[in-house]
Amino acid sequence: MRDSMTGFGRGEAAAAGRAYRLEVYAVNHRFLEVRCRLPRRLQALEPKLQQAVKGRFARGHFEVSVQEKDLGGGTRRLAVDAALAREYVELLGRLQRELGLPGEVTLGLVASQRDLIVVEEAEAPVEEAWAALLPALEAALDELAAMRRREGEALVAALARELSAIEGGVARILQRAPEAVQAQRERLRERIAELLAGRELDPGRLEQEVAILADRGDVTEECDRLRSHLGQFRATLAQAGPQGRRLEFLLQEMGREANTTGSKSADAQLAHEVVELKAALERLREQVQNLE
Repeated sequence: MRDSMTGFGRGEAAAAGRAYRLEVYAVNHRFLEVRCRLPRRLQALEPKLQQAVKGRFARGHFEVSVQEKDLGGGTRRLAVDAALAREYVELLGRLQRELGLPGEVTLGLVASQRDLIVVEEAEAPVEEAWAALLPALEAALDELAAMRRREGEALVAALARELSAIEGGVARILQRAPEAVQAQRERLRERIAELLAGRELDPGRLEQEVAILADRGDVTEECDRLRSHLGQFRATLAQAGPQGRRLEFLLQEMGREANTTGSKSADAQLAHEVVELKAALERLREQVQNLE
């Protein structure tokens, strides 16, 4: 079974008067990248969260979001910066006297000043906070993994359809190639006859030119290599573990063979088959980019 790199998971837990809500988003990425958004008092847990994700997955970009709610109100308190308040009173009083302004420096005026009253949170013991958060994390990762598996199954089915389409295209190219060479032979014979304007045609020279033309237009080797890559692609899909990057490499090789086949195809029908082949390879590439 293959896994997609796209998914979402959510988990919730509560312990020691606090409730936790954890969400994990995952999208495709060449490597494994984990970013966390945590409340300030839980910042020390970021390495543990990253390690937990890396222990479950091999590729993808992950966004881990943690929300914490204080159910009992025991970890938050308001604090006043008294020294800063005195400076505000002195500064406002001096400004009032210098400008001759009426009124008084009141508590309401002082309290409205920025950064004077702040909310302080008690630091969370790392191990205690981790134990409380872990059930939510495991639930979110389980849900994420299940979604990635479902997406992966759908991707594999789509890949199988594209592989069959590509194999059919290669078979049609190989079937058409000899006919294309014969058609080129006839066109070359007619063209030379026009140029000679009734003079005798040297059959040996014509066959020599046709042989050179046929060799230049021979796509057998390219199609054989394409078939070999397709076989490796199917075998890799059946292997255990993340194989997305190997599949991407095989697609690059198949793309090269398709380009070479196209450059050799002077026949309109062959050229059409090559265009369809390239389109199927592009669809295959887009889908493979989402596989782990």
